[in-house]
Amino acid sequence: LAGEAGVRLGQMSEFSLLLVAVAVQTQVMSASAAAFVQLATLITFVISSTVVVVRYPTPIALSDRLRRD
Repeated sequence: LAGEAGVRLGQMSEFSLLLVAVAVQTQVMSASAAAFVQLATLITFVISSTVVVVRYPTPIALSDRLRRD
């Protein structure tokens, strides 16, 4: 149960993209650091979403065995 919760909550959020944009605009963060954070955020979106759909019960699971409302 803890592992599943970690996977479901383990992605960076959309809020990080907003924070990065503000940090770059106020010159608190460099553009290259911002690009790194944005890339990491997008990668975690893709990987964690895929893992959840493939391994855990969800309404959009790929397996009939895992598909639940």
